[in-house]
Amino acid sequence: MYEPPFWRDRDRNERLAATECSSCGYVSFPERREVCKRCGERGEFSETTLEERGIVQSYVVQNRLPEAFETPLPLAVLDVPQVDANDGEGTGSEAGDENAGEPARVYGLFTETDPEAMEIGMEAEAVFRETFDIEGLPVHSFKFTVPRGESR
Repeated sequence: MYEPPFWRDRDRNERLAATECSSCGYVSFPERREVCKRCGERGEFSETTLEERGIVQSYVVQNRLPEAFETPLPLAVLDVPQVDANDGEGTGSEAGDENAGEPARVYGLFTETDPEAMEIGMEAEAVFRETFDIEGLPVHSFKFTVPRGESR
């Protein structure tokens, strides 16, 4: 068995490690890029870590999926801020760079969340879970849920 994408990106998926374009500030997760998806520059990219909470920008609830999936399954696009964008050291947009510290746009599966409670603008927390398995080998990554202590 050989599944290079999962093993190549494993450390990034397990740490919420993202890549930020030095030219325009676009943040990609989890893929590494040589050419920026936004500005098209073939430039330098710096590694950044994402917060464990984000805001739902859009979502869909899947009700018809293959048997291997539990349904209904909420899926969402979230904006997840960078850890160092909130460190008070002037790395965010208040430092004069309007793109510095912008959030990553992350696609995520939801778990332990009532599908009827999903809404745009809700806060979600990243939780480390088994996402799927390949021939009996578990592949772990982050899923999202309503933060503990809050009910939805």
